[in-house]
Amino acid sequence: MAFKDIMNLRKSGKEEEAYNMAIADYNQDQNDMWVKRALSWCIYDGLKSSASYEQREFFFSKLNELKDLEVPASDEMLWERIAWPINAFVRDCSKMQNVGTEIFTKLFEIIRVFPFAKPSLEYSVLLNAFLTAKEWDGIIDFCDWWGFEKFRKEDFECEVLPNGKKMPISLAESAHLAYAKALIARKDKDAIAAFVPKLQELGEQHPKMQYPNYYVGKLLLASGSDKKEAVSALLPFVRKKQSDFWVWQLLAEAFLDDDEKYMACLLRAVNCHVQEQFLVRIYLILASALRQRGYYADARFYLDKYCQIKAETQTNVSREANSMLNEAWYAEAAGQKPSFELDYTSITNELLFADTPETDAVASFVNKDKKVVNVVYGIGKEGFFKYDRFIKKMNNGDSLKIRIQEVSADGFMKVYSARVLDTLADSDFCKSVTGSVTTNRSMTAYFLQTDKESYFIPPFIVSKMQLVIGEPVSAIVLYSKNKKRGEWGWSCVKVKR
Repeated sequence: MAFKDIMNLRKSGKEEEAYNMAIADYNQDQNDMWVKRALSWCIYDGLKSSASYEQREFFFSKLNELKDLEVPASDEMLWERIAWPINAFVRDCSKMQNVGTEIFTKLFEIIRVFPFAKPSLEYSVLLNAFLTAKEWDGIIDFCDWWGFEKFRKEDFECEVLPNGKKMPISLAESAHLAYAKALIARKDKDAIAAFVPKLQELGEQHPKMQYPNYYVGKLLLASGSDKKEAVSALLPFVRKKQSDFWVWQLLAEAFLDDDEKYMACLLRAVNCHVQEQFLVRIYLILASALRQRGYYADARFYLDKYCQIKAETQTNVSREANSMLNEAWYAEAAGQKPSFELDYTSITNELLFADTPETDAVASFVNKDKKVVNVVYGIGKEGFFKYDRFIKKMNNGDSLKIRIQEVSADGFMKVYSARVLDTLADSDFCKSVTGSVTTNRSMTAYFLQTDKESYFIPPFIVSKMQLVIGEPVSAIVLYSKNKKRGEWGWSCVKVKR
């Protein structure tokens, strides 16, 4: 028998000669396992050398030849090797322009009968390869065949490339997300309902994964499920990605029936720090939304920004944009100032952190140059934070509602949200009082004297307001810490005549 001779020919690079010898032996005796094994390895050589879109016809002929051989799963080494030229072929096809997705379907129909070891590195390589097949609807059927229960432990970890760079998501997460995207495109409500719990379970078991909750929300929105459930799934992801415009665009879709929240999410999106060309779609959405609400100057503002980006990128405007450009309101709005106002920051922060209770606080000192505010938020509790992310203007004595994430040992506060209240609510550490200005005998300290109590007035307030002894005043007084003495006591933070 010529098995050794065929193997020697292969090793010496004479693959065609080896194949001819192997096929001749096979035609003489198709039941001899060693003859079949020798031919299967020669077919593998052919697959390895033709794993490209350009040689697709030859590649498919070799795959079909291997399929017809019916090599048993016990030839483990062969099936380990076969996965690699298939991987190379799929990736080469994925890189080609204008390649129809039917090539991936054709390939899948052949290899689905191959007895790959499950789970195994090579089996995971196959999945990873087919995930590169863009816009292939068959990825759902492929994943169902592959079986998500076949993931290895390593498939849940982000791969580290030879150059040391770490991939952003793992194979397991990537496969689940591809499946979710395909379900959304297919709009199969029953399949979506069946897949959502699996995606939720993935997120629960692997909390470091960022995207499962996001796609749970997208699936729920696509299926027309309860909007509250969709928002609940989306919020943890939006909190992590709140500086990215597209998460706000997605969240806006969940509030199509809530005008204020819908507009707030869109405005939050366009106010994220990103290159304007990425906002082009949201500009058009905002223009349409404002037009429908009768804010024509605002609608024109965003429509003009949309058209400007289209002109700069030399791309065509949409039919919807063209239609609005030709409507009477667009011309009439020329020169008018936008007038739509909405405190989108407060509204969207309320959405993000509604499950974190608000805490009362009072501004004890505002550094307007650095945009830092020192606050007291309870008896013996104080800290400071950058306020310009939440509030444009702030003054000493302003009453606040803040959501605190954490406070460091030096008092720096990580704050989820902050808003200024119109009125002050008295508390155990802050109150409004009325009295008159008094001083000590040496006239080195000034106080606000009421019928029962005396409250210290800081020198900078006395100097700034030119307060006079005996003058009637009202004040917001705060139980705060004297930085020089290191003592807590009542002090005026805002005084009015």
